[in-house]
This record gives sequence, structure tokens and C-alpha cells, in this order.
Amino acid sequence: MKVLRSKWRRGDDELIADNSCDRNHGAQGSLPLRKWLWRSYLRSAIIPLLVIEIGFLAVYWVSNVIIYRQNIAELNAVSRDFLADVARREAETINTSLSDVSRRTGTFARQTLRALEGDYSPSAAERARYDLSPTGVFLTRYDNGTTASFYSNAAPVGPEQIAKVWKLAALDPLMIDIKQSDPSIASIYFNTFDSYNRIYPYVDAGKQYAPGMVIPSYNFYYEADEAHNPARRPVWTDAYIDPAGHGWMVSSIAPVWRGRKLEGVVGIDLTLDTIVNRLNGLHLPWGAYAVLIDRKGGIIAMPPAGERDFGLKELTAHHYAQAIMSDTFKPDQFNIFKREDMKVLASAMVKAPDGFVNLDFANGRQLASFARIAGADWRLVVIAPTARIHAKADMLRARFEMVGLVMLAVLFFFYVLFFLFLYRRANRMSTRVAAPLDEITRLIRRIGDGGYRQGFAGSSITELDDLGHRIVDTGNRLGDAHDRIRAQERALSLALMRQRAANEEQIRFVRIMSHELRTPLSVIDSGAQIIDRKAEALTAAELRKRAGRLRSSVQTISTLLGKLVDSTAMDFAHGNRDQTGAVDSGALVRDIACSIIPSSRLTLDLPEQGPPIADGPALPIALGSVLDNCMRYTAAETPILITLHPDGDLVHITVADNGPGIPDEDLAYVGQRFYRGRSSTGIEGAGIGLYIARKLVVSLGGDLAIASDDTGTVVRLTVPVMLSHQNVAA
Repeated sequence: MKVLRSKWRRGDDELIADNSCDRNHGAQGSLPLRKWLWRSYLRSAIIPLLVIEIGFLAVYWVSNVIIYRQNIAELNAVSRDFLADVARREAETINTSLSDVSRRTGTFARQTLRALEGDYSPSAAERARYDLSPTGVFLTRYDNGTTASFYSNAAPVGPEQIAKVWKLAALDPLMIDIKQSDPSIASIYFNTFDSYNRIYPYVDAGKQYAPGMVIPSYNFYYEADEAHNPARRPVWTDAYIDPAGHGWMVSSIAPVWRGRKLEGVVGIDLTLDTIVNRLNGLHLPWGAYAVLIDRKGGIIAMPPAGERDFGLKELTAHHYAQAIMSDTFKPDQFNIFKREDMKVLASAMVKAPDGFVNLDFANGRQLASFARIAGADWRLVVIAPTARIHAKADMLRARFEMVGLVMLAVLFFFYVLFFLFLYRRANRMSTRVAAPLDEITRLIRRIGDGGYRQGFAGSSITELDDLGHRIVDTGNRLGDAHDRIRAQERALSLALMRQRAANEEQIRFVRIMSHELRTPLSVIDSGAQIIDRKAEALTAAELRKRAGRLRSSVQTISTLLGKLVDSTAMDFAHGNRDQTGAVDSGALVRDIACSIIPSSRLTLDLPEQGPPIADGPALPIALGSVLDNCMRYTAAETPILITLHPDGDLVHITVADNGPGIPDEDLAYVGQRFYRGRSSTGIEGAGIGLYIARKLVVSLGGDLAIASDDTGTVVRLTVPVMLSHQNVAA
């Protein structure tokens, strides 16, 4: 068989090797007809056309890129010039408006000095509006359409201070005229060095100002003093929160000097909301917007578009939960000199009064052009998104790209159709000539790979048709031979496995039986030799003792032979499960237990009449094997408890002892044929008792379970009740 199989495998290897040689030989220079035709079409038609078309598309795309870059360069130049012009013009417009406010501030300062040097005395009705509060603040109590006054208690208010208030009442008509002459003015006021404030329009000063307010500590006062404004001209403040309740604003302030003494500072307020509205009113192209920045880099005002780019929320209103006790300016995020993303703009503004830079925001690059507002020394920055500036050029490029993509798609579909046409033409031509040969080649390859049973569609060429059918017939014969060999191999392998298992079990059984029989035979032999040598010297008692030993050894051999007989009975019982007789289970258990276990060790817990069970040799043999194991593996005086418990259509027979128990590592294997645990050393047995018991109980349709610990072992036999029998055999 081995020779035949090796020859068969060698034949397969040779066939595969032959196929490999054929393939290698074909790969050296020859090509299949289909590939040869296809390559010919590629070289002569497809590749030249493809090179021409790709060159045409490359010229088109390169020219499109060049035109686009030129357009972008032109647009960048035009947009920079335009934005720079817009920034300059709008800066001049804002400077004109701010200069007008500054001139009004200077006029108001000069008129204030005249009022302080004059001797104006207000009417009794005007005086009646004033009162000294319990906290020491001298202020107006109600509005009569003119100004509000507030004298802080930071210093005592006496007759001299009140006389100053009466003089300054002469400014009310002027303050009203200046406020009404320009709607953008939020308020007009005069603050003195000793914390007196006169303001129009009227505010409830007692609620708005803190009683101890120190006015010279605020920026709308100290930015006009000698240290900050040595030129003594009108100046503009940074953006701050107005203590008078008008929210965020900037102020045009001017000092009022009497000789070398600074009497106070006048101011005209513009709210940031007014400035933002003015910026929003600018009509700029490309979605551009303007931002106003003070001389320190602080953002004075920006429209909503700027808020999105700068990541800020413009501050115009303020919730006055309490009085403003000190300067409150915009946070550092509003200062371009303190922002990392504005370093380019800040550096450019320091280097030149006008110019442009590119800014990178989260939503893209922006072009920023800035111009100086001369009077206030502010900067107007006009910012436009680069994407909007390049929109027309991008749209033109997109159209050119679309045209190019359409051309590419048309060429692609043309070549796909052209390829399909040429491919089908090559297939048709090669099929007419080479299809039968290709089929025969694939047929031989499949047979060489083990697919012996194949079919051949036939050919219009007689020689090829005959060759194909002969190859198919040869493959079928090879397949039949291969199947027969495989079947013989499987049958032989199975028989060898069974024989090996039977031999191993037989050898094991012989070893166990040899070991178990050797001891009693040794006892018999030695006893017989003693009787033979010392027959005249032995007494009758000694002879009886020797005879008892001989009988015990004979009993051991008889027990082993009985186990073998029980094993045969197990097979008989397994083949005769359909029993017709029935027996009282309680009486059966009692008889078997009393015949094996001495009464001194036996405890029975049985009902007077047990449920009927099948009559036959299976249960007596199984229970006897369990009781025999219990006797041999427990001490001589160890009690044994046997109970019988009906459970519906089942009967549970339990045997329990107080022996040493079965170790956990042996418990899982107890009941297997010829298995003996480590604790059985020195105890007679073949390791088949519990195995026979389990098989017999299972043959009755029941089960045998074993549980053990260090307090003893419990074996439970479960057998079915014979419900069809009403009368139990006595």
C-alpha cells in the first residue's frame, strides 16, 4: 500500500513539475495569442493617441494656472491700492469729525475759565435744586431740563465751594447748545480738581456716583493734566466705562488752567456705540470692514464682522450694578500690542503711519490696510477677506477647471469605449484561433491540481476535439484510482487505530489482573509448600489456619473472576433493558445489603414497601459492586448508611460511609475502567467495580453520582420506577 501511494504521489509531483516546466518555457519568450493581439493594438493605436491627448490637457492646465496666478497678482495690487485709498479717505473723514469735537472742547474750556473768573449768580429757582446730603455731598435733587451737579465729600464742601458751583451755572446754556449741535455727542461736562462734576444731560448723581468719588483719579481727568498733556490742548482718552452711566465711550478732554493752577478738565463724550454705527455705515467692497485703534493699540470700535475675526465681543453697553470707583478700560484682548496674532499689524503700525499687511485669521487670510487719524493719533484699519478679493479670479479658474474636467471625462469615456472595442476585437480573433488550446491547457492544469473529473466542451477542430476528450477520459481514470486508494487508506488507518486501542486495553488489563492474581497465588503456593514440608509437625489448629489462608486467597481469585463475569453480565443487561417483571425496591436493597455488610456496621433507612423497579441482574450487580468498594476502602468498624428515597418516577438509593474520602484529583476519574486512585495502594481490586456499576445503572435508564470530602463518600444510584406494574413480586 505504501509503495502504491508513494508511486501515486510521485506521479502527481511529476505531472505538476511538467506543468511548471511548460509554464516556465512559455514565460521565456512566447505569449498567448490574446495578449499578443492586445499588445499590438496598444503599441500601434492606443499609446500614441493617449500621449497626444495627455499633452493637450497638460498644456491646457498649465496655461490655466499661469493665467490664474497673473490674475491674482493684479487683483492683489488693485485691492491694496484701493484699500489704502479707502483707509486714507475714511481716516480723513473721521479726523474731520473728531477735530470738530476737539474744537468744541477747546471752546468749552475757554468759556469755563471765564465763568470761574466771573461773578454769575443763578436764580432762586436754580439754587432751590441743590441740597447738602447727610453724607456731605452737595448735589442737584431734580432735573429742570439743564445740568446735574455733584460735589464729592472727598473734601469738605463749604461756602467757597458752593460759590464756585453758582459761578459755573453760567455754563448751562453753552453746554446745552454744544450737546444739541451734534447728535453724536453723548454728554458734556466739567470736572474740578476738588472732585466737583457738572454734566449735561442730567443724571441722578446721588445714585450714579459714589459719595467719596475722587474725580482726578480717573483717566478723563488726569490724561489732560500737566504730566500727560504738557501742550495743554484738547486730547482724546482711551475707551473706558463712563461713571455717569453712558456705558463704554471715548472723550475729548481739555484742561482749564488759571495761571499755573489746573482748575479742572472739560470733556465731551462719544459713546462707542455711536462710533461702531459710523463704521457700520461705511460702504466697503469685498465684504470689508473698518476697525478703529487708539494710540496705545487698544481697539476702540469694531463692527460685528470684526468680532468674528478677532474672536471678541465689542463692548458698547455696561450694566451698572454699582458705582464706578476707578478707571475701567477694555481688557488686554482688545489691545493689538498684547495679542500674538496681531504682532504683524502692531509692528507695521509702529514703523509707519500708513501701510498694509496680511493677517491670518481662523476663517482665512485677510488683507489689512491702515491709515493714521492725525488729530487723535488713532489708526483706522480696513480689513478685507482675501477670498472675497480673489472671488472673481477663483470663479474664472473654477470655470476653466470645469471645462478641463469635462474634456478629461469625455476623453476618458472615449478611451474606455475605444479600449472595450479593441479588447472585444482581440478576444473574438483569439477565441477563433486559440480558444480550444486554452481550454485544453486549463483542463490539464486542473487535473494536475487534483481536479481529476473534468469536462470538455468540444472543438470544431477534429484533432483538438479528440485530444480534449482523451484527456478528460484519462483524468476520470486517475480520479477513480485516487478515490480507491484514499478509501483503502482510510479503512486501514481506522482498523489500525481500533487494533491499537484494543491492544493497549488488553495489555493494561493483563497487567492489572496479573498483579491482582499474583498475591493470592503466592499465598496459596507458600501455604502448600509449608504443609508439604511440615505436614507431620503441624497441629490441627495450624492446619486449619493455613487452610483459612488458602481459602481466602481462593476467594480473592474467585472475586476477580466474578468481576469479569459481572462485566459480561453488564453487556447482557445492556442488551436486555426491556424487562417484564418488577420487584420491591426496598426489599431488594435490604437483601443485597444484609448479604454483603455485617449487621454491626449496617444502618438502613428504607420504607416498608418501596416503589416497584425492574427485576433483573443489573441493579443487584451494580449495588453489590458499590457496597463491595465501600467495605474494602473503609476501616473495619466504620458504619455504612443506606437510604432509599422515592422522587416521582425515579428512586434514589444512597450509600454513605465515614471513610477517608476520595481526593479531589482522583474524584473526576473514579468510575473509569481500570482506574485506581493513589489511596488504593495495598487494597485488592481491578478498578472495574464502579465502572461496571455505572454502566449497569445507565443501561436501566438511570444514573450513578459520586460525592466525597474528608468526612466520607456518598454514592447515589438513581433508577426509574416501573409504573405499569401494580403488583410487586414477593
